[in-house]
Amino acid sequence: MTKYEYKIVDHSNSTSMGYSNEETEEFKLAHKDAVHWKYEMSMIELNKLGQEGWELVTQDGASQIYLRRPL
Repeated sequence: MTKYEYKIVDHSNSTSMGYSNEETEEFKLAHKDAVHWKYEMSMIELNKLGQEGWELVTQDGASQIYLRRPL
């Protein structure tokens, strides 16, 4: 039986995703052509977690994301 570790990620704002105010402003400038910079930032961060082996379990609204990966 596979055992998992779980992680809850808050993507409600850029600070909760690990970006400082200065980094957020730089991100906005670098991704000014994106339809929604926060969505773009969230996708980049989720892809990083996926590369670390985390997989999506469920999402609670637009901000709380529940992930798991095998131990």
